[in-house]
Formats: sequence, structure tokens, C-alpha cells
Amino acid sequence: MFNYKIVKDLNYSDKQMFDLIIDVEKYPEFLPWCKSTNIYDKGTNIFYSDMEIGFNLIKEKFTSRVTTLNSKKIHSEAISGPFNKMNNIWEIENLSHNKCRITLNIEFDFKSFILRNLMGKLFEVSAIKMIDAFENRANYLYKN
Repeated sequence: MFNYKIVKDLNYSDKQMFDLIIDVEKYPEFLPWCKSTNIYDKGTNIFYSDMEIGFNLIKEKFTSRVTTLNSKKIHSEAISGPFNKMNNIWEIENLSHNKCRITLNIEFDFKSFILRNLMGKLFEVSAIKMIDAFENRANYLYKN
């Protein structure tokens, strides 16, 4: 099982960052390993997402249940695909008018020994770079 926690203060409002993180349909536009997404069964605080990820010649598809809590927490849990377990938990804390703290907790474990050894390290690198990708996207969307 791989576990990572990344914390970063950003010069954007908590609402801006929540809106950016929850917009899973746009992930292929700025996350290089995210090849496609399909969102369905949207409810008030829950939806499902099929996502295809790829690293070089390796591609995998999985389904996640995404739930939100008060625009402050987003929990994405893989419910099918190559994982024994995969959870991404985003917490967004308001620090001031245009500043927030993002905490991303990631835990995952691949079903396949081969994928665990092959993609585990790539996922580690991706997890570390994920916050930067979201910050770059925020710069693109919100900087005047």
C-alpha cells in the first residue's frame, strides 16, 4: 500500500480550488497521465467517474465514486479497476479571501504484482506532481 500526504498553500480562494478539483471532466486537459473521463449518475453530493490513465505504453481504466462534503472535502474512491484500494481525499481550508490550504491524501494499492512494481513508482511521482498540476491549472484559469 502506498500512502502520500501533500499540503500546499495557494493564492486562490477555497471556492476556486474546490470548483477546479471537482471538475473531473476537465482533468484530461491538464493532468498528463489522465487520458479520458466520463462522469455519470450525478447527485447532490455524489457522482461516478470512469477514468483512463496512461503512462507510456501502459493504460488502465477505473471507476470512482466521488463524494463531497460542504465544498471543503472531496473523496474519490476507486470501486473498480486495477486497484485493491485507491482513495484520494482533498481537503480545502480557507485561509483568507484569496488564499487556501489544500491537503491531498492519496492511498493506493494495485491488484497486480506487476502493476504494483511497474506503476507504483510512477504513481508516487504523479502524486507529488498532482498539486503542482492543479496550481498550474488555477494560474491558467484565475490569473488576470
